[in-house]
Amino acid sequence: MDLIIKARLHNLFRAKDFNDKKGKWQLQFLDEQESGDGVQLVIHKVSIPDTMLHQFTNKIGEEVEVKVRPMVRGNQVIFYGVA
Repeated sequence: MDLIIKARLHNLFRAKDFNDKKGKWQLQFLDEQESGDGVQLVIHKVSIPDTMLHQFTNKIGEEVEVKVRPMVRGNQVIFYGVA
């Protein structure tokens, strides 16, 4: 099964290095979610391997698609990009 996130790319950045591991590239998306208090902007991040970086470098502000896999961390489901 393939999962695809299709959304407008808000930002692209490298996460901070951790000990001797270099930080991974992150795609950042904004999502408008309605709540009882109105509309909230929620930031979603998807880490991608370095080999996928070239697909997104000039796409900020454009709608993009990224193939992902889910992972549960604590009580959240997060996604990471796969080539």
